[in-house]
Amino acid sequence: MRPRPTLSPMPNHTLLKPPCLKPGDTLALVGSSMPLLPSGEADYQAGKSTLEAWGFRIKEGRTVRLRRWWSAGTPTEQATDINAMFADRDVQGIVAIAGGFSAIHVIDRLNYDLIRLNPKPFIGMSDNTLYQLAMLSQCGLVGFQGNTVGEGFGPFYQAAPAAHQSLIADLYTRLLTIPQPLGVLPHLSEWQCWRPGAAAGRLIGGTLRRLTALAGTKYFPPLAAFEGALLFWEEIGETLYDITLNLARLKHMGVLERIGGMLIGKLVWVNRYFDEIEHPTPQEAILDVLTGTDFPILAEVDFGHQQTMIPLPMGVMARMDSERLLLEITEAATVS
Repeated sequence: MRPRPTLSPMPNHTLLKPPCLKPGDTLALVGSSMPLLPSGEADYQAGKSTLEAWGFRIKEGRTVRLRRWWSAGTPTEQATDINAMFADRDVQGIVAIAGGFSAIHVIDRLNYDLIRLNPKPFIGMSDNTLYQLAMLSQCGLVGFQGNTVGEGFGPFYQAAPAAHQSLIADLYTRLLTIPQPLGVLPHLSEWQCWRPGAAAGRLIGGTLRRLTALAGTKYFPPLAAFEGALLFWEEIGETLYDITLNLARLKHMGVLERIGGMLIGKLVWVNRYFDEIEHPTPQEAILDVLTGTDFPILAEVDFGHQQTMIPLPMGVMARMDSERLLLEITEAATVS
């Protein structure tokens, strides 16, 4: 069935929801960013096993075994592989094997007309934020911010407590196979209220520095997309001052004055330099740069790097209540 058009956060596009998957459908794995290194082979195989255990067939894209510098092939090879998986009628969804540093070189080589005619879930996080934002801005496709094969579906899923594994399996299988809202998202760790309040809006975001990397390009969502939105972001390996610089960039662009709420995931490996400087806590630094805003902030939510993360479907409606530590997906990400 062709996806139904719905109200979109992109002024020039209807929100494009892919058809839901069925048990036994095929997920294509692509090297959309970093290559699969020998040291990551076991983690990759673990992620494949997770997806197969959930009832999906697996098809490896050509880029899974390509290596060029820090990428799984050249930008043309990566774009060709991604385009081919959207065109392949035997593939119902696509999962990135890893994050990395390549997507900014690939997004201008994707065939967005092809993607629009063959919408499928494109699942990943980190560098894959750029693909999801580009697909959302260029053809309205819902983004599936979620685990990569070699990290969140692999060792971090397998190392998680059995109760957490059950929750993650339920979330992803329902997200992909049942065209209904996910509902209230479970807590895998302790969430924090950094500013009280409640809001409802469309989810948009990803890794912070990848979001701001698109600023000034045609692939960055228009400001209208952020009206009342719930902006979600996380980071890895950044300094606090770089995090505040990127938030300030969004502030100066007019993004922060438009959003309805903010969701902050895990901040992993926050780097420190200049030992003689008195460093604030992440909460102090972030709230300082957000002075003058009044939207609710829910922090330490279970998404980001170095974990098996809860999925966040980009472009669909959700609601948050930071005092109640609540995040609820209120709109389906797929159609029948």
